[in-house]
Parts: sequence; structure tokens; C-alpha cells
Amino acid sequence: MGRKAEIETFVGRKIYILQAEADLSSGKAMLANLRRGVGREPGELPQLFGILLSDMPEDFWSKSGTATKEEWVCYTALTLYALHQQGYDAKSQHMHTDEGVSLGKAMYKLAASYDGDPNAEQRVVQKMRILATSADVKELSHHLRGIVQLLKANGISLNYKRLAGDLYEMQFPDGKRKVCLRWGQDFYGGRDKKDNQESKSGEEKR
Repeated sequence: MGRKAEIETFVGRKIYILQAEADLSSGKAMLANLRRGVGREPGELPQLFGILLSDMPEDFWSKSGTATKEEWVCYTALTLYALHQQGYDAKSQHMHTDEGVSLGKAMYKLAASYDGDPNAEQRVVQKMRILATSADVKELSHHLRGIVQLLKANGISLNYKRLAGDLYEMQFPDGKRKVCLRWGQDFYGGRDKKDNQESKSGEEKR
């Protein structure tokens, strides 16, 4: 199993636990603590150590006191998931989905949710460009926070396992280009599919 797959497996397992324990006081406390971690750095909040580090592969761990690439992406994905899930029933309204909803597809859904707004797509594309030009994972996580809040407000779910894998790839120059290209393909591919469906529907009505 490659490192990206290991990260996705770990994040998926943690989210499953959070969903399973969402109705328990312990589960609610874990989600609340994870939300407090949004905008902070790995290691800054001791109350998150158990949530994040238990069962984490030890080769993800930092040996220098500075968070590793793996620790950063697991931390970012799980804290943003907790923020996204807030206000929704974790048993029936999952803001994490195992379906292929990449960030690009979620952003397409976000643009489409502003029906009748001619500038919506341009605004959403600009947010994607800002992500693509982020200097490091810290800046990237900062911009992702605003995007997740928009997805949350519109009830749009996201595959957080896939997001974690993408964030890991983005910390490498070649990987960053590949991820941004995939996001763009998912965004414009969704739009083109909708346009084709609307075109066919219009032809059928004639």
C-alpha cells in the first residue's frame, strides 16, 4: 500500500469512528475538539493528541518536533470534516461521502447551487485558483476552511479520504500539478455534463 493510500485509509477509519460514536458524549467531545483545531497547527492542542495519534502509523510521526506531511494532511482533513459536519445529523446527514466527490466535483455543485447567479462560477473558480497557488499546506488549509464553510452552508458533502490523499500529493511539485488538473477536470466535466443534459431535455420538448 502506498503512502497516499495509507493516509486515505487512516482518515476514513477515523471518520467511521466519529460517525459511529456521534451520539455518545465521547463522540460529541471528539468532534468539538476537532473543530477547535481548525486554523491551528498539528500539536498545538493537546486534547487532539489521542484523536489524531491513536492508531496512526508510527512512520507518519515526526521525529523532529515539526509536523510531517502525513500529520498535516490527516489533521487538516479531520478538523475540516468536523467543521463540515457541525449542525448535521452524523447518522443520517453525512458530510463525508465515500462516493467520488472530489473537491473539484464539490466545487462544481457549489457553483450550481447559486442558480440564476451569473457570477457564481467565476467566484468559485477564483477560489480554486487560490488553492492552486497556495505556497504550503498551512496556507492551503486556511483557504480550504472558507470553502468548507460554503459547502456546509449549502449541504454539499465531500470525500474527505480523497481530500486527504490530494492534500498529501499537493505537497510535492509534480503532485500539485496532477491534483489541480484533476480538480479542474472534475469541475468542468460536471458542468459540461449538466449542459449536455439540459440541451437534450430542450430538444425533447420541441
